[in-house]
Amino acid sequence: MKKILLIEPNYKNKYPPLGLMKIAAFHKEILGDYVRFTKGKLPSAFENTKWDHVYVTTLFTFEWASTIEAIEYAKTLVNSIDQVTVGGIAATMLPKQILEETGIEPVCGLLNEPGKLGLPGDECIDQIVPDYSILDETSYKYPFRDAYFLSATKGCGNKCGFCAVQTLEPTFIPYMDIKEKIKKIDAKYGQQKDLLLMDNNVLRSPKFNQIIDDIIEAGFGKGATYVNPKTGKTVRRYVDFNQGLDAMFLTEAKAKRLGEIALRPARIAFDHIEDRDIYERALRLCAKYGITELSNYVLYNSEDFGGKGHQYAADTPADLYNRMRITLDLKDEMNRNLPDGERISAFSFPMRYIPLTAHERGYVGSKWNAKFLRAVQCMLIPTQGKGVGSKSFFEADFGKNATEFVRYLCMPDKLIAARGHFSERGRGRTAETKEELAVRKSAWKKSQRRIREWNRLYDQLEGKVDSFVSLIGDNEFLPEKFLGITSELHKKLYLLYLTTPRIVTLMGMLEPASPTFSLVKHYITVEFPDIYKDVVAFVCDSTLQSPFKNFVSFFGEPGVHDLLNNLGRGDYDADKQFQKWHLICKKIGIDYIDFELIRIYRRFVDVGVLDISDHCAAQKAIDEMDMLMLATLLEQKFEAFKQKIFSMNDQEIGQKLLNSTSDAIFKNIQIKFSQFLEE
Repeated sequence: MKKILLIEPNYKNKYPPLGLMKIAAFHKEILGDYVRFTKGKLPSAFENTKWDHVYVTTLFTFEWASTIEAIEYAKTLVNSIDQVTVGGIAATMLPKQILEETGIEPVCGLLNEPGKLGLPGDECIDQIVPDYSILDETSYKYPFRDAYFLSATKGCGNKCGFCAVQTLEPTFIPYMDIKEKIKKIDAKYGQQKDLLLMDNNVLRSPKFNQIIDDIIEAGFGKGATYVNPKTGKTVRRYVDFNQGLDAMFLTEAKAKRLGEIALRPARIAFDHIEDRDIYERALRLCAKYGITELSNYVLYNSEDFGGKGHQYAADTPADLYNRMRITLDLKDEMNRNLPDGERISAFSFPMRYIPLTAHERGYVGSKWNAKFLRAVQCMLIPTQGKGVGSKSFFEADFGKNATEFVRYLCMPDKLIAARGHFSERGRGRTAETKEELAVRKSAWKKSQRRIREWNRLYDQLEGKVDSFVSLIGDNEFLPEKFLGITSELHKKLYLLYLTTPRIVTLMGMLEPASPTFSLVKHYITVEFPDIYKDVVAFVCDSTLQSPFKNFVSFFGEPGVHDLLNNLGRGDYDADKQFQKWHLICKKIGIDYIDFELIRIYRRFVDVGVLDISDHCAAQKAIDEMDMLMLATLLEQKFEAFKQKIFSMNDQEIGQKLLNSTSDAIFKNIQIKFSQFLEE
């Protein structure tokens, strides 16, 4: 008996690793080996275990870093690199790169030919019944797990330029019997609730009718139910062709047959706007034959590609918007013609195109830009992966038309997320407190002001949107980039994209005599002072020297006055900040403020030696930055301060040390007073 380890890299994915599940069954049932599965690294209990063989599966090429990390980890668990096998989608698409990075030549394609793993009988692996038990060996919860993971066909045959199927499954196999596999799974692991079919183009099969008959015979006819063994409750079963149905091959006869099974949802690909007529016809056929839950995959960010005997142009943001709109409009139209009580639901799932060989997600199509792609992801966050199925949500999130959609794509990401009405969270025990509600509402109102300001400026672009889009398209908003902007309107808009720290950095880069200096100062203090408030708060909180230096160099005495007000007159925890600012002021030659003297004033306040009139006079001196007046006032109260300190120390046990050092403290204070009074 050999020790076999199966590794899936530690990325997020919806479906269990079917290939590893089949390899597990092969090693257990045919070779009699011990098999262990892990998602990422093994638990600490296996830390020192050496394995006879390790298999690593791969999925998305853009999860390259996680994949390579998993392979390198596998190499540490064996005595020889020959004991590691790498396979799966990414390995098949990028075999040379895998070899170059890891020194391991991967196994490509399906395990349906003898000798691919160098094991007797390994040609059966692709058709073997998967081992479901290995999924219990990891804490990772796959969103889709309680199902039969099978295929009734293999391959596709369309050879679309963006699709990996022609490489992964080059030969179209029109029929595979799923009934016997379901029986074997039932016998070994118990009944599963749903039937998830991984077919890439089932509608193309000349044996489609037989496949439907098999599905019905397996217990997944329309209205099929399932008794949950844990709860005893009877629930509905569903069939899901999760790779989608090709609208080009959907005939009326096939739609009728699909209506005989527990299909939910019918996933119809809508890869390009040029397929509109075919797509709409497919949805109408589904609805005609009682398939009421519809869904689509909407590919975007793609280049020109060939497929289905046609050459398609690169898609645009407007194409994405219009395809989603078409689905919702068509749903509403069909629902208006249905009897009362019957309804059709339809959801769109935008799918970002990434080249088959990409190591990361950063690919940008020729008709798109990085800003727009990121904005789409921001818009999809509220859907929580459930797709866009409501017209009211769609219009609020994506816009009422393609032009408004582009407008939202241009909006700063934080503002995209902040759109919408304010609503309270939770009820009863889970309800937020009044204080929490007030804080959140204040933040929401702040975001709404910024949205209104952005819209005000954006409206002024009028017919010059394209030039602004080219400015923000790389989705990198930097002070250095701001310096190269010539348009005053663009400069103001761009400030709304910069983070507060970067605005403060920009202040240190501008020449006081430059028009841009005046523009920035006027805009953030007069036109939209919310930015100035954020800057002041940031400088007060920052532990770095440069923000304060840039700020006081930019705003001078009025700025310092605002910093002091922001800290608050009752804030006596700013000693470290004042100490730091004092050193900076000395370094850059600022003499109109002395933060050390203000620190002393705060100690006078602490011990309570100042009456109301003294306190008011001191505050007036600070507000007017009259350090001489402040020093004079404090010097007059010095003896009282001194005696109060001694008195407080005498009253406190264990304060003898403070008494012994008091003279030094007082001497330093007197020196500070004399610096002002002698002058």
